Amino acid sequence: MKRERFYKTSPHSYVGNNVSFHAIDGHDYVTDIDKAHIYTREEAQAEIDRGWLRYCNIQELFLSADHVDELAVWHVDTQYVKYTYPSTKDPMNEYVAYKNGMWDGNDLAFASTLSPSFNYSQAIIFNEYDLENLDLNGWTIVPKFHTDEIARRTFQKQNINRRKMITAAGLTGIKKITKNKGSGKTRMNCPKCGKIVWQHDPYDFMSCSDVNCERYDGYLAQC
Repeated sequence: MKRERFYKTSPHSYVGNNVSFHAIDGHDYVTDIDKAHIYTREEAQAEIDRGWLRYCNIQELFLSADHVDELAVWHVDTQYVKYTYPSTKDPMNEYVAYKNGMWDGNDLAFASTLSPSFNYSQAIIFNEYDLENLDLNGWTIVPKFHTDEIARRTFQKQNINRRKMITAAGLTGIKKITKNKGSGKTRMNCPKCGKIVWQHDPYDFMSCSDVNCERYDGYLAQC
């Protein structure tokens, strides 16, 4: 089933297990899905056809926004935690606890039913009576009103499904980039004719190897 909304991933790196996306109107990159730019299928396909997708540390991809939203997980970035218990009390007497020294990128692992979880929606909610009867060594307590206001929706790299989120969503022409370990070259497909090209530059498509192709400029002959 074709989809009409897409996010574009950053080609630079993941943040922990979080995928980073192009921000709204091209303002940097974000792991907060709600701040990611939304592309139409036509806009995404046009960029693919022009060969604009890049490869730095990872391959830049357009992913179906519908599928990403379905798998979104709430995370809390440690950089934005400003208030902790007991110096700050929660007006609803609700608190969550995160494990000291455990992160996914910058994100915190909260006390949950079985083991610490980076999924904030699984965090156990405590009251002050609970806290007074718990061994809190190794944990930091945060008023829940505060974590609620700084939690954000994220998407994890292990949940990328290229067939479902790209091909079945209606986009064509994104080939998986692989490296030739022997030569150190990166395999790419010419965005104009589709011919396989091996080149040293892993970031940007340089030239087609077919002299009859519009994307041929003699670059590969000079390598």
